[in-house]
Amino acid sequence: MPLTLRIPIRIKFAFTLSLLMSLVIISIGIVMTAHQRSSLETQMRTMAGTITDEFAGDSKMPLLQNDHLTTNLLVQNILKYPGIVNAYILNERLFIEAHKELAEIGIKYYGHEDSILNAQGPSPWLIQENESIFTFATPIFFKETKVGYVVVSFSKDFIWEKVKETQKRIVFITISVIVVVIILSIPLASRLLKPIFMLVKGTNEIILGNLWYRIPHGKRDEIGDLTDSFNRMASELEKKEILKGAFNRYVSPHVANEILKNPEKIQLAGERREITVLFADIRGFTALTRQLQPEEIVELLNRYFTILTEIIFGFHGTVDKFIGDEVMGVFGSPIPNEDHLQDGLKSAIVINRVMAEINRLREKKGLVQLPMGIGLDSGHVIVGSMGSKVRMEYTAIGDTVNVASRLTGIAKNGEILVSEKVCARVEKEVSCIRMPDVNVKGIETPFTIYNVTGIKDVWKPVIDAAVNTIRDKMRREDIAF
Repeated sequence: MPLTLRIPIRIKFAFTLSLLMSLVIISIGIVMTAHQRSSLETQMRTMAGTITDEFAGDSKMPLLQNDHLTTNLLVQNILKYPGIVNAYILNERLFIEAHKELAEIGIKYYGHEDSILNAQGPSPWLIQENESIFTFATPIFFKETKVGYVVVSFSKDFIWEKVKETQKRIVFITISVIVVVIILSIPLASRLLKPIFMLVKGTNEIILGNLWYRIPHGKRDEIGDLTDSFNRMASELEKKEILKGAFNRYVSPHVANEILKNPEKIQLAGERREITVLFADIRGFTALTRQLQPEEIVELLNRYFTILTEIIFGFHGTVDKFIGDEVMGVFGSPIPNEDHLQDGLKSAIVINRVMAEINRLREKKGLVQLPMGIGLDSGHVIVGSMGSKVRMEYTAIGDTVNVASRLTGIAKNGEILVSEKVCARVEKEVSCIRMPDVNVKGIETPFTIYNVTGIKDVWKPVIDAAVNTIRDKMRREDIAF
């Protein structure tokens, strides 16, 4: 009778378990490696596109002025960025105006000229890509006239290094787990399965967008190292989401998402656009400051600004600036919005109702009131980045801004003052009464104004829902007045 080798079931189970765990780890490794490579490549493409666009913007004036010293300095500076291996500034005929090799200046750019000339769609254009390099080109415009191009090449070495590091780490962890499971047999192998399932769950949580999810720290072994790596990855992803949240403090989530999805929509250089401007101001705030301590004033203003910002953001507006106790809200910029007037007026009405309710609560508590006047106008203005060389801000200027500010200055508590043209455009949605004419700086004839006194049925559900939303938010976040 032939002898057969009898292998204990413990060994078989340990070997099978180790093999299964190896497959699980390899699968996770493949997913993570592919995800990491895709994520890194996407980030590098986005970064490369942004850098190329900024390079084009910086090169415009030196190129127009034939300032060779500045253009060459721009090329030298951009080459200091990690990962950038080559850069050109070309004129409209594709002759080289600036390059790291001075001998090439004045020579026509060859290699990808057809890709540049035939490129379509929004810039930057990807004109070359291989395993090691991808190259972007962006046109340089001056007043809608194409005056040249910039070409920037980026290395992919960073991506491959990270992928190789991940692959080595996965291989190392897999081998280590096999050895540990075989040596320590079934009980330890069973316990080792638990962290793997936690890693799978953690990966699924990240896919679902739960970036806060963390795997409890385990023992100091290879699986523990993998857990720490996962937690570090989740932490980095969460930090990026926090940065997005910080961006939302400057613009509404709707506007922030539109900017992040379609940054090419944003015009910051200056343009004429029809928007709606809202000013809200506390009446007699200077006298009020004499009754309160500085700490109380700051705390009160912070609560007040928080509520007004939430309302403006809720109707797709942006907060242009805070001026003392005054808030300037803009609707229809930087993202165009056809309903900017309706959104601006809804925001003003909700602000008026919420502040009236806050003042009733403060009166019951024996606290000083916060009487508020609101002015609103709609029309064409100039929007863009304005300021000095050391500090700029994106804002709006024009008669519409001046009129809205002037109306706010004369508005009494509970009044929403608008121009005659605004009242005419929303007469189906709100009720207005004419007020005495006023003089507005820059307008020679007396200016006709109206006070918005109520809303009609078509807007009632929207306004009531917005007021209830603000009430709920005040309760949840304990924003007490």
